[in-house]
Amino acid sequence: MAISDRTRKSLWAKSGNRCSICKTELFSSKQDTEEFNIGEECHIISSKTNGPRHKPNIEDYDLFDNLILLCRNHHREIDELTDTYTEELLRYIKLNHENWVQSTINNAINSDKKTKPKFLTRITSGKELLNIIADSHGYRTDYDEVDNEEDAKYIGGVLQDLVDYGDISGMVETYYKVQMGFSLKKLLGDLEEKGYYLFGERNVERIKYENGKTDKWSVATIVIKKKDSSEIIKVDLNEKEKNTST
Repeated sequence: MAISDRTRKSLWAKSGNRCSICKTELFSSKQDTEEFNIGEECHIISSKTNGPRHKPNIEDYDLFDNLILLCRNHHREIDELTDTYTEELLRYIKLNHENWVQSTINNAINSDKKTKPKFLTRITSGKELLNIIADSHGYRTDYDEVDNEEDAKYIGGVLQDLVDYGDISGMVETYYKVQMGFSLKKLLGDLEEKGYYLFGERNVERIKYENGKTDKWSVATIVIKKKDSSEIIKVDLNEKEKNTST
């Protein structure tokens, strides 16, 4: 079997385009560098009988849990020093690195949220919503306090669906993206029937790591508000046009 597109995308996204050991940036958009892509998708347990850390009778060696993203140097190192880089240690390194990436993104998002007030536009189009969430590295989500368990499950499900749509959008053909946009349109209609509006935007934000280096990440902001929320500012565009013309 081979690594699926969805597994590959998840591996790179959750690893933050960084080696899980040395945190080196793996894929660079700078065309003049000698190494344009030094990232390698490495197996923790090899499928080959004489491969590093091999175990027999595993149904699929190409699943996400058996893969770790590394630079070329560390890929070679873990496969040569198998006594040092055991299966247990590599799983710990993988989990620790993915948590570090998520924590770094979340901290940057939360910091930005505290320092910059947001004025978001209400989203009424499924296509517009898909453009906001598609291929995002991170998601900033918020919602009004829910009144009952049913609404809690519903709003939680909507936010999770949006993240899932965003994660898989880069792996589907144009035909399916149109279908996704239509499904999102229905989702927006259902939200409105239940008394909610959805607001959002997409930004490219600079994420700073502990070592001082920075990356640019696409972050989707999604906020669900009750229709009667006092935070919603209603603007009459027709009235604005009248005032402008007079």
